[in-house]
Amino acid sequence: MDDDAEADGIAFPEAELPEACEFVLGRGTLGPADLSWLGQELRGYYDSILREPVPERLPALLDQGLARRTSL
Repeated sequence: MDDDAEADGIAFPEAELPEACEFVLGRGTLGPADLSWLGQELRGYYDSILREPVPERLPALLDQGLARRTSL
């Protein structure tokens, strides 16, 4: 990994940025096109997470936690 791909000890994965994107690592500012692209990417990412099924064990763990809180 080159020095440009790491800032403050945080490694940034390679991403295919749109051609109009003016983002430069370390500059700290994003233009309107950059923010629009980033918003679309994040919405797609979170939408895919929301479509995933809830693990079978999660409701049981939540019930256990609620039972403990109410019994105190």
